[in-house]
Amino acid sequence: MQLLIVEDHAGFREALSSGLVAAGFDVAAACATGEQAVQLAGERSFDAAIVDLGLVGMSGTETIRALRARWPELPVLVLTVFENPADIVGAIEAGAQGYLLKGVPLEELASALTQLSSGLSPISPSVARHLLTTMRERSRPPLPSPLTVREQDVLELLVRGHSYGDAAKALAISVSTVQTHVRHIYGKLEVSTKAEATFIALKEGWVRP
Repeated sequence: MQLLIVEDHAGFREALSSGLVAAGFDVAAACATGEQAVQLAGERSFDAAIVDLGLVGMSGTETIRALRARWPELPVLVLTVFENPADIVGAIEAGAQGYLLKGVPLEELASALTQLSSGLSPISPSVARHLLTTMRERSRPPLPSPLTVREQDVLELLVRGHSYGDAAKALAISVSTVQTHVRHIYGKLEVSTKAEATFIALKEGWVRP
């Protein structure tokens, strides 16, 4: 199996390459940047790629997307320290087939690469938990808004950056009425700032960004 490694940390890149060679893999290329990896992928083919997400310049997610655009069937394994849901989902949507966290034993990494070549998707347990939680939240229907129609109108205008005066003009009401609606909004959402109200409205899908 000819591997392409994309890792910007020189020491880790060398240790990873040496370990995989000792485990019987052919590390055909080890790059420090996504740009180098994409250029190499345009010149030759690989059996699999290991990509870090924290790259300088072209991000890991962009690198995965570019590699898969060049070789749609190329299995890509993410090996990174990042385990927040946004990074995980972004990498998978870009085309990553597996996702492991740095620090896994070499034997586990070697097993993951074997699984990858068989069409499986090796994922660290903690990453799988994050992914399942994120997918459940995505599938959860939005909670009904506790706001009245007019309060919803006011909140949407504020979310989009309008001032109280702008909102008053847009809704043909007075500024004091807008302020009253805002107080009711804050009370119902149990917040004290526009930023908090905006976060809840966007999170629950009551207002589109």
